[in-house]
Amino acid sequence: MSLRFEPRVAKLFVIEDREDVIPFIIRIKGVKTSKARSLYLVALDSSWSMDGAKIFFAKEAIIQMIGSLDPEDYIVVYSFCGKVSKIVAMKKIENVEEMAKQVADVRLCGGTNIYKVLEHMLEDTVQLNTINRNGEAGRHIDSVKMILVTDGNPTVGIKDENRIIEMAERVGKNISLSLVVGIGKDYNERLLMGIASKTNGVFEHLSDPTKMPVLIEKMMAKYRELSAKNVKLFIRPAPGIGVFVYNRPAYNVKGGVEIEVGDVYGDEEISVVGELILPPQKRGMVFLATITASYDDAEGKHVETEVTSLSIPCIRSVSPEDVEVDERVFKEVNLVRIATALAKDVYGELSADKLEKLVEELANMTLTIDRRDLYSRTIDLKSQLEKEGLSQDVVKKIIALISKILSGRYE
Repeated sequence: MSLRFEPRVAKLFVIEDREDVIPFIIRIKGVKTSKARSLYLVALDSSWSMDGAKIFFAKEAIIQMIGSLDPEDYIVVYSFCGKVSKIVAMKKIENVEEMAKQVADVRLCGGTNIYKVLEHMLEDTVQLNTINRNGEAGRHIDSVKMILVTDGNPTVGIKDENRIIEMAERVGKNISLSLVVGIGKDYNERLLMGIASKTNGVFEHLSDPTKMPVLIEKMMAKYRELSAKNVKLFIRPAPGIGVFVYNRPAYNVKGGVEIEVGDVYGDEEISVVGELILPPQKRGMVFLATITASYDDAEGKHVETEVTSLSIPCIRSVSPEDVEVDERVFKEVNLVRIATALAKDVYGELSADKLEKLVEELANMTLTIDRRDLYSRTIDLKSQLEKEGLSQDVVKKIIALISKILSGRYE
């Protein structure tokens, strides 16, 4: 089996005749893998504001990336300002030196047209049908990965956030994974987070452009081997039980809720986080739901499998000190819940003091559930928040942290 599923609920029992909410996590782990033949769509902002260290280290990161790709991979490199130029057309990694020269020769120009570069990406993913039909010995491109780097707001073409995110959603139907990077202080982090969420990826903020090559190298190293494509979960709850999912697209379908997970890579762990809303029950064992999954495995075979059947004891009333919960699951669900709330409130009336308390709470939770990457981020953010208050850099780091948590990819 290409995947391993680990469903857990936070509560060990519920109380008789009392409505209850049961937090749950479904961890999905890549096990059996195959080398993914990938198409990389790389979009580089070449507007005037990228001059200096930003464009230098962004180019260096892309050149290093090209040098590390498999010869059977494909790549497209776009340079976008007020117009979009295809610096490297869709081709295999054959002449690394020539591709590197083409990237190095990118020149700066005026304007920033994010919508147009996403539109170009959409057009190029359509070409995959041709590539896959004509693949050597039946070999197809297995995954499409997107990298977008920018330091500014849309100033040319379609500038409406909603329309840009709608275009990103169309692109995202063909994207396995994305990394959306904002550099500096002048870009729109809400827009970039929206693009990342619609293209199955994460948004990252860089105040230091020199970190760009390492950031992209980490992505390249982690997501080389594919475990399963088009992973979906299906939760079929007992009558009267509601299902709410925090961090993945979820749709009400006949008999339950369908959750889109997307592609899962080797040794990767993705957490789907939500809650079951339980009406009052009588004593005894209460059936909650069945969970099934469907996906295409590492060999391309379609798999449909039952993950588990969830039940929970319903008992008489107990004193508060006797209430038992799975602390790790409870805190991890709370982590995602707070991140969801922060995504809505960070631009509202949220004070720096209240935000500092929430960030400290996030730090404590990430430490107790042993999510070291998230813990390091929140500690750094807490320290910066204490010094600067709600500065632009702090807000962008908060949004990047939220994007990482809501992706379910914690490491």
